[in-house]
Amino acid sequence: MTPTDQPRLSPTWLTVLFLIALAGRTTPERLGLPHLPTGSDPRIPAYLLLAGVTLIWQVQQWATGNARPWPRFLIPFTALIAVQVASAGWAPPGARITEHLWDLGLLWLLVVCTAALTAPDPQRAARILLTLTLTAGIVYALAGIAAGPGLQGRVSAFGGGPNVFVRVVCLAAIAAVTLAVARRRWWLLAPIPLLAVAAVLSGSRGGLVAAVAAATIWFVFFLRRRRLPVLAATLTAGAVAGWAVWQFAGPALAALAGDRFNPAIVQANDYSGRPELLTVAWHMFTTHPVLGAGMDAFNAETGMNYPHNYLAGLAAETGITAVALLVWAIIRWCRDAPPWTRATPEQVGCAVAAVYILAASMFSGDYYDTRFAWLFAVVAVAQHHPRPHPTGQPKGIPWQGGLSSSTTTPNRSTHPAAPGTSNCSTGSTAGSGRSSSATSTT
Repeated sequence: MTPTDQPRLSPTWLTVLFLIALAGRTTPERLGLPHLPTGSDPRIPAYLLLAGVTLIWQVQQWATGNARPWPRFLIPFTALIAVQVASAGWAPPGARITEHLWDLGLLWLLVVCTAALTAPDPQRAARILLTLTLTAGIVYALAGIAAGPGLQGRVSAFGGGPNVFVRVVCLAAIAAVTLAVARRRWWLLAPIPLLAVAAVLSGSRGGLVAAVAAATIWFVFFLRRRRLPVLAATLTAGAVAGWAVWQFAGPALAALAGDRFNPAIVQANDYSGRPELLTVAWHMFTTHPVLGAGMDAFNAETGMNYPHNYLAGLAAETGITAVALLVWAIIRWCRDAPPWTRATPEQVGCAVAAVYILAASMFSGDYYDTRFAWLFAVVAVAQHHPRPHPTGQPKGIPWQGGLSSSTTTPNRSTHPAAPGTSNCSTGSTAGSGRSSSATSTT
């Protein structure tokens, strides 16, 4: 391959990456292999295989001068993971240090592999990931509805729990709308009624609130791009889908709504203990404001796995240092993004998916459960660079934009922002957060 050749995206390994992320914390029992040692983690060999293939592929790109730059928000993301790993040094007695070190290390590895494998053709990578997400959501929805209600009358599938289930099906709904708009194939909206039924039957209040937030962001960005026909068509389809959903699953939805979505019952149950968990996290943060109480301190002190709020968990266990790095990563992510007036529908869809998972992570899940937020965030801001880097460039990590003056960057003057639009920083638009999730303990 000559330096002028375009590196090729690998749909096979991108699919493998997606399936590894979707599997989450797969246990031997869930795999149907109970004879494996109880402490074995099937994620580890899968990640090592993925990392090895990605490293070989990336080295080839560097050697041939075809390496593409990665989003720069990966720098603060890496710093955030490093601080969390370092917090093992001041973890309290009884903390599950080994388990959390693996979670954080594998999360970082997943995001870096995503950046490497999607860099050659971000738009095609986004289409592949969205298609996989839609397919997974349909499979989950069918499996969950076929299995019927479980604990508390809530629907789930493949042993992941309702909070996992709702994230998968809501991500699939975002993918369906994105692909329908991007490819102008409106039949892709057909699965939405099924996905909507599955999401409501999950009984996940936080997942549905996050879905409303993601839908609001979607409409805001498409209204700014004057896609009123899309808005009208989506609202019309939503009304028809709502009627169909009620005809198909009205009694089940009514029964679940009386238990999970009744304001009086929710208040009587003290919002499933969320205020108490947040109070404990706040106390830990104020007691150790700079570096936090240490890795897994919340579980060691309360016996609960995590505070069911990603931001509260960061503040409690790694203090203002980790919170500041998260804010830096989000700001850097906004600045990495192109102006949304010329962003592709796939980029906008991935951004909304990242926002969705991040919003859902404020109601359930731990650090590893944010993986889909970071995964979609990478794809949302990755930009296609038509010319490869010269072979004479240093073989360092190719952060987007690079530090070398010879690094090729897009000429922004040829793509002026549309009048009346505002940017998150000079030359880029404020990113809608991208949900994102990742799922609660899969």
